[in-house]
Amino acid sequence: MRYWQDVPGQNKRSHRRVRICPVQGPGSLGKSAREKRAKEIVQASGADTLEHFEKVVMSQSGITFREQSKVWFTHMSNRKSKPVKPSTLLSWDGIVSLINESLGDLPLAALMEDQSPVVEFIAEQHDEGKTPKTIRNYMQVLKAVVNNAKDPKSRRRLFPVPWDNEYLDIPAMGKQNTPCFTAEQVSQIVERAAGQYRVMFSVLAASGLRFGEILGLQIRNVLDDCTRLRIVEKNWNGKQQDWLKTENGERIVELPSSVATMLRVYLGDRMSGYVFPNEGGNAHSQTNILKRYLHPILIGDEQTPGVTGRKAGGHAFRRYRNSYLRTNNCPTGLLKYWIGHSRKVDMTDVYDKSPEDSAWRSEMAERLGTGFIVPSCTECTEKTKTATELVAV
Repeated sequence: MRYWQDVPGQNKRSHRRVRICPVQGPGSLGKSAREKRAKEIVQASGADTLEHFEKVVMSQSGITFREQSKVWFTHMSNRKSKPVKPSTLLSWDGIVSLINESLGDLPLAALMEDQSPVVEFIAEQHDEGKTPKTIRNYMQVLKAVVNNAKDPKSRRRLFPVPWDNEYLDIPAMGKQNTPCFTAEQVSQIVERAAGQYRVMFSVLAASGLRFGEILGLQIRNVLDDCTRLRIVEKNWNGKQQDWLKTENGERIVELPSSVATMLRVYLGDRMSGYVFPNEGGNAHSQTNILKRYLHPILIGDEQTPGVTGRKAGGHAFRRYRNSYLRTNNCPTGLLKYWIGHSRKVDMTDVYDKSPEDSAWRSEMAERLGTGFIVPSCTECTEKTKTATELVAV
């Protein structure tokens, strides 16, 4: 029998000839048996399979990782279903640029045959001191770019790379760094902080807000004489965004009376603008607050020992509030509501409507308290005057 077979890397097909059986004598076959045997030979060669065809097409496709990464990033930037947040896109852009330095000119088809360049890339990142979590983030983006190359009609992946994680030798993730302040540490932090940062850190520890949520908090969303905070927007990189990290992020958070009083004295007669404005009346930069105000308190100096001796982000306040509420038997549904996490695990969670009772939430907020020592209101008077002057300007 004779048949044609596509050959990877060649435009011309190969003409194959295979002997089925003798024409006559021992081993000869009838017509139907010969036809059946011919089909078996072709099937065994894989010449008529979709996988073989795709492999040939891929070998002729010269698209590189750099080219496909542009296609992928454009698609993710303009995706209507589950839009990607700007902060995530910024992170991905940096990762893609880093990968392109090593693998940008590598044809995607080459990954089907040899993954050693990826192994070398992982080894380089490990040698440079990148954490296992960071390297795994790089690999997620790398795989997403390759998987994004699909046939426009069938939507089948053009480069179904059989990733061998053992061969790639991706570092295993150890214990993650998730700093959490204690009640004593929070008391020391707010005591050492000055002006609006004392109020800001107190509100963070008493509410469990995300840092972007408190930076984007506007006075119009401070309700009921400063006892409730309506969380409907956030600020990221100086830009006000009317969407939150998750759909559960939109909520109203009650404050204990001690912190509410502090916030009320701090706001003074201001009626609009950001609750915590910078000198220009705009939202603060999270990086500036950490570097200039929180980290110096945590690390300390030659004269004053630091509260913790190491850096931590604003999320440490959030973890403190979550931990404090748990250890003080806060109802699970209410805890998740205040923190902004999903409350639906089983049907009892679906039926639970207790967090919708605002009067009960206020009662629980006062009963649970803060767990740390809240500074007196008179210590915030100076910043109240400064904030009022900013608004006047």
